Amino acid sequence: MEHVGLLGKNISYSRSPEIHNKYYYEHGIQLDYKIFDVNYDNISNFVKNLRINKIVGFNVTIPYKTEIIKYLDDIDSSADIIGAVNTVLVTNEKLIGYNTDYYGFIKSLEISGFNVNSKTALIIGNGGSARCIFTALKDLNIKSIHVIARDTLKSKANLHGADIFLNLSDYQDGINLEPYDIVVNCTPIGGPNYIHDKLFNITKVNPDALVYDINYGNKESQLLSQARQKGAQVMNGSLMLKNQAVKAMNIWIDYLSERGK
Repeated sequence: MEHVGLLGKNISYSRSPEIHNKYYYEHGIQLDYKIFDVNYDNISNFVKNLRINKIVGFNVTIPYKTEIIKYLDDIDSSADIIGAVNTVLVTNEKLIGYNTDYYGFIKSLEISGFNVNSKTALIIGNGGSARCIFTALKDLNIKSIHVIARDTLKSKANLHGADIFLNLSDYQDGINLEPYDIVVNCTPIGGPNYIHDKLFNITKVNPDALVYDINYGNKESQLLSQARQKGAQVMNGSLMLKNQAVKAMNIWIDYLSERGK
């Protein structure tokens, strides 16, 4: 049997194996989805042995969404624009990178019925996931994007074109989220490995706003809990996860179908 899976670090919490393997079993697809929990120093060996280990594709999560790019032979145009990859197709000749998080995020907003057109956003974080959300919001005709993170210089480098850059350390006493129509947390804070950590205290929030944490888990993050208590709409990353998974499945299954012809 051939394999697909998830490359990352400290990712035993992931629901991806459950989502993928259920689909493959129900549809008679001979694929097995695994967790590839790999240290930074071992990424090169992981990539080198992909074909030996019968791995035909893999998703990429924190902290390797930008790091993986240097190992790829080709990259999809949307992933190239975003500057981050979360899905890789392993063919006989090439490693090809895609960004299915982009589709997953947009689809989740569509399902929720939340329209970001001409609105103001705050993105928390400046890594690969933040790049994806930034590009998606731009493509959805957001009016203005502010970015808050610990490293303002990195924010300016990775999210070039944002309107305002804020330093997280300036808001440890609290932050007013009232000016924002949508707030998206793209950091691991609030996820399963950091569920007890807090980004900041929310002093105010727009009751019509959507506060979106791309993390998911059995327990609500402190960001979403605070926002809910103050009357905002909240959403975690479960819908985004499921919809990006569908897109990744299609990439791998289409390739296997073509290869088998």
